[in-house]
Amino acid sequence: MAIVEPRPFEWNFCGTCGQSLMPSHDGERERPYCAACSRHYYLNPVPACCVFIQDSAGSLLFGKRAVEPCYGQWALPGGFMEIHETGEQCALREMREETGLTGAGARLLGASAARSRDKGAVLVLGYVIEAWRGELVPDSDVSDLQFFSRAERPPVPFTAHRELLDLYDALNP
Repeated sequence: MAIVEPRPFEWNFCGTCGQSLMPSHDGERERPYCAACSRHYYLNPVPACCVFIQDSAGSLLFGKRAVEPCYGQWALPGGFMEIHETGEQCALREMREETGLTGAGARLLGASAARSRDKGAVLVLGYVIEAWRGELVPDSDVSDLQFFSRAERPPVPFTAHRELLDLYDALNP
Protein backbone atom coordinates (compact mmCIF):
# COMPACT_ATOMS: atom_id res chain seq x y z
CA MET A 1 0.00 0.00 0.00
CA ALA A 2 1.38 3.39 -0.98
CA ILE A 3 1.71 6.05 1.67
CA VAL A 4 -0.14 9.20 0.69
CA GLU A 5 1.32 12.43 2.02
CA PRO A 6 -1.27 14.62 3.74
CA ARG A 7 -2.32 17.70 1.79
CA PRO A 8 -3.07 21.09 3.29
CA PHE A 9 -6.73 21.89 3.74
CA GLU A 10 -8.17 23.35 0.55
CA TRP A 11 -11.40 25.26 0.20
CA ASN A 12 -13.92 23.45 -2.05
CA PHE A 13 -17.20 24.78 -0.68
CA CYS A 14 -18.23 28.13 0.77
CA GLY A 15 -18.12 28.16 4.56
CA THR A 16 -21.12 30.51 4.64
CA CYS A 17 -23.61 29.19 2.07
CA GLY A 18 -22.19 25.78 1.10
CA GLN A 19 -22.01 26.52 -2.64
CA SER A 20 -19.20 24.96 -4.70
CA LEU A 21 -16.28 27.32 -5.14
CA MET A 22 -14.94 28.19 -8.57
CA PRO A 23 -11.55 29.69 -9.49
CA SER A 24 -11.69 33.48 -9.83
CA HIS A 25 -9.01 36.13 -10.03
CA ASP A 26 -8.79 38.28 -6.88
CA GLY A 27 -6.55 40.96 -8.39
CA GLU A 28 -3.37 38.99 -7.70
CA ARG A 29 -4.11 35.44 -8.85
CA GLU A 30 -6.82 32.83 -9.13
CA ARG A 31 -8.31 31.70 -5.83
CA PRO A 32 -11.39 29.72 -4.78
CA TYR A 33 -14.41 32.01 -5.03
CA CYS A 34 -18.07 31.88 -4.00
CA ALA A 35 -20.18 33.78 -6.52
CA ALA A 36 -23.25 33.70 -4.24
CA CYS A 37 -21.40 35.42 -1.36
CA SER A 38 -18.91 37.41 -3.49
CA ARG A 39 -16.05 36.02 -1.38
CA HIS A 40 -12.57 34.69 -2.15
CA TYR A 41 -11.02 31.99 0.05
CA TYR A 42 -7.33 31.95 0.94
CA LEU A 43 -4.89 29.31 2.15
CA ASN A 44 -3.57 30.97 5.30
CA PRO A 45 -0.90 29.71 7.70
CA VAL A 46 -2.05 27.94 10.86
CA PRO A 47 -1.05 29.83 14.06
CA ALA A 48 1.04 28.10 16.72
CA CYS A 49 3.16 29.13 19.70
CA CYS A 50 6.37 27.89 21.28
CA VAL A 51 7.86 28.86 24.62
CA PHE A 52 11.34 29.76 25.83
CA ILE A 53 11.69 28.61 29.43
CA GLN A 54 15.07 29.31 31.02
CA ASP A 55 16.40 27.81 34.26
CA SER A 56 18.62 29.62 36.78
CA ALA A 57 21.75 28.49 34.90
CA GLY A 58 20.51 30.03 31.64
CA SER A 59 19.68 26.73 29.94
CA LEU A 60 16.53 26.37 27.80
CA LEU A 61 13.86 23.72 28.21
CA PHE A 62 13.25 21.30 25.33
CA GLY A 63 10.70 18.52 25.03
CA LYS A 64 11.20 15.19 23.26
CA ARG A 65 8.29 14.85 20.84
CA ALA A 66 5.93 11.94 21.48
CA VAL A 67 3.88 12.60 18.33
CA GLU A 68 4.49 13.10 14.63
CA PRO A 69 5.80 15.03 12.94
CA CYS A 70 9.37 14.55 14.15
CA TYR A 71 8.58 11.90 16.74
CA GLY A 72 11.49 11.37 19.15
CA GLN A 73 13.24 14.64 18.32
CA TRP A 74 13.78 17.56 20.69
CA ALA A 75 11.88 20.80 20.15
CA LEU A 76 10.69 23.80 22.10
CA PRO A 77 7.44 23.17 24.01
CA GLY A 78 4.45 24.51 22.11
CA GLY A 79 1.53 23.77 19.89
CA PHE A 80 -1.35 25.08 17.85
CA MET A 81 -3.51 28.02 18.86
CA GLU A 82 -7.17 27.34 19.56
CA ILE A 83 -10.15 29.44 18.50
CA HIS A 84 -10.71 32.52 20.73
CA GLU A 85 -7.26 32.15 22.28
CA THR A 86 -4.59 34.85 22.29
CA GLY A 87 -0.98 34.02 21.55
CA GLU A 88 -0.07 34.49 25.22
CA GLN A 89 -2.92 32.22 26.34
CA CYS A 90 -1.82 29.57 23.83
CA ALA A 91 1.80 29.74 25.01
CA LEU A 92 0.86 29.40 28.68
CA ARG A 93 -1.64 26.60 27.98
CA GLU A 94 0.82 24.61 25.88
CA MET A 95 3.48 25.14 28.53
CA ARG A 96 1.17 23.75 31.23
CA GLU A 97 -0.01 20.84 29.05
CA GLU A 98 3.43 19.72 27.91
CA THR A 99 5.63 20.50 30.91
CA GLY A 100 3.40 20.64 34.00
CA LEU A 101 4.80 24.12 34.72
CA THR A 102 2.72 27.21 35.38
CA GLY A 103 4.03 30.38 33.81
CA ALA A 104 3.49 34.10 34.00
CA GLY A 105 4.71 37.06 32.02
CA ALA A 106 4.76 35.54 28.55
CA ARG A 107 6.59 38.13 26.42
CA LEU A 108 6.43 37.94 22.63
CA LEU A 109 9.90 37.27 21.24
CA GLY A 110 9.00 37.16 17.56
CA ALA A 111 7.32 35.20 14.81
CA SER A 112 8.44 32.85 12.08
CA ALA A 113 6.50 31.27 9.24
CA ALA A 114 7.55 27.96 7.75
CA ARG A 115 6.16 25.43 5.30
CA SER A 116 4.31 22.46 6.73
CA ARG A 117 3.72 19.14 5.00
CA ASP A 118 0.14 18.81 6.19
CA LYS A 119 -0.89 22.40 6.97
CA GLY A 120 0.62 24.28 4.03
CA ALA A 121 2.34 26.73 6.38
CA VAL A 122 2.54 27.41 10.11
CA LEU A 123 3.03 30.82 11.71
CA VAL A 124 4.86 30.26 15.00
CA LEU A 125 4.84 32.92 17.71
CA GLY A 126 7.72 32.56 20.17
CA TYR A 127 7.13 33.63 23.77
CA VAL A 128 9.72 34.08 26.51
CA ILE A 129 8.32 33.00 29.87
CA GLU A 130 9.44 35.52 32.47
CA ALA A 131 8.48 33.47 35.55
CA TRP A 132 7.50 29.86 36.09
CA ARG A 133 6.94 27.40 38.89
CA GLY A 134 6.17 23.76 39.41
CA GLU A 135 7.83 20.44 38.71
CA LEU A 136 8.64 19.17 35.25
CA VAL A 137 6.18 16.48 34.19
CA PRO A 138 6.22 15.47 30.52
CA ASP A 139 2.66 15.14 29.28
CA SER A 140 0.49 15.66 26.24
CA ASP A 141 2.79 15.62 23.18
CA VAL A 142 6.18 15.10 24.89
CA SER A 143 7.85 12.03 26.42
CA ASP A 144 10.78 13.75 28.13
CA LEU A 145 11.83 17.23 29.21
CA GLN A 146 15.34 18.53 29.69
CA PHE A 147 17.15 21.84 30.07
CA PHE A 148 20.06 22.27 27.65
CA SER A 149 22.82 24.86 27.75
CA ARG A 150 23.44 26.74 24.52
CA ALA A 151 26.47 24.55 23.74
CA GLU A 152 24.56 21.30 24.39
CA ARG A 153 21.30 22.05 22.57
CA PRO A 154 20.04 19.23 20.39
CA PRO A 155 19.27 19.75 16.70
CA VAL A 156 15.76 21.16 16.29
CA PRO A 157 13.65 19.79 13.41
CA PHE A 158 11.37 22.79 12.84
CA THR A 159 12.59 25.74 10.75
CA ALA A 160 10.45 28.21 12.72
CA HIS A 161 11.93 27.01 16.04
CA ARG A 162 15.47 27.34 14.65
CA GLU A 163 14.78 30.90 13.45
CA LEU A 164 13.26 31.87 16.80
CA LEU A 165 16.19 30.28 18.67
CA ASP A 166 18.56 32.42 16.56
CA LEU A 167 16.56 35.50 17.52
CA TYR A 168 16.54 34.48 21.20
CA ASP A 169 20.31 33.96 21.14
CA ALA A 170 20.91 37.31 19.43
CA LEU A 171 18.92 39.07 22.15
CA ASN A 172 20.52 37.03 24.97
CA PRO A 173 24.27 36.83 24.16
